[in-house]
Amino acid sequence: MALGKGKKTVQGSGRGLLNLGVKAAAVVWQGGLTMLSSGYAMAASAPGVGSDFAKMATVSLYRLVGVGLSSVTGTGADGGAVLDVQSGDWLCKNSAGVDQLTVANIGHYCFVVDDETVARTSNFRTRPRAGVVVAVDSTGVMVRISPEIAAAADRFIWLPFSINATDLAAPTNAQLVSPVTGVVNRLTTVVQTAIVTGGDVTVMLDTTAVAGLTCTIADAAAAGSIVTDTPTAGDATTNVAAGQRIQIVPSAPFNGGGAINGILEIGY
Repeated sequence: MALGKGKKTVQGSGRGLLNLGVKAAAVVWQGGLTMLSSGYAMAASAPGVGSDFAKMATVSLYRLVGVGLSSVTGTGADGGAVLDVQSGDWLCKNSAGVDQLTVANIGHYCFVVDDETVARTSNFRTRPRAGVVVAVDSTGVMVRISPEIAAAADRFIWLPFSINATDLAAPTNAQLVSPVTGVVNRLTTVVQTAIVTGGDVTVMLDTTAVAGLTCTIADAAAAGSIVTDTPTAGDATTNVAAGQRIQIVPSAPFNGGGAINGILEIGY
């Protein structure tokens, strides 16, 4: 029932301090990045097993909320131990190579590698979001971490495409237009009509091939067969501009019959 007059309302502890139950058998170290899994605290990490789609499903359930203020080991049951976790700005270790963060990333999201390290990319959405970069120097990366940042919606779109039997046999490229400026994350194909002679499906931005991105569909692939692939991480050919032409390119061997559908994922 809606209020009809003023009342006193209980205020939580606020100021970024959370008192959380610890996931069964989880080990959280003092000063370590701490995330929630199904509402219980555990050391921050990225899923290490399963297909990329399985990892993405797991990551969607994780929420990095802060840093553990003590070292705690969970009991045999979820919530059997408790832990204080503090959100705010925290210094983390930087990654290297294409995942190294620089001052150019200030104001952008970064992503969890482990309970002390963050990265520039989500590794094609298989790493949980860590927070927003607020500073980068030789000591590491200062990251703003909070439940609100963790709960923000992912920024990606899926562009669907379809290549019918006539166009696949020709072969004729499917033509798309990017509605956003971002990065090509993943190509996924599914066989609509059984393939006779298989081949590769690649992606070009205008007329430049996206490096490392190839879905190879097997000979005699049955309807419903799914193939997915990701490009070379950090490569300049993955960068796409709003309004840019995208081509989904079937290779010449597709000449015996069949049709495919699919999606191209762009993060932005």
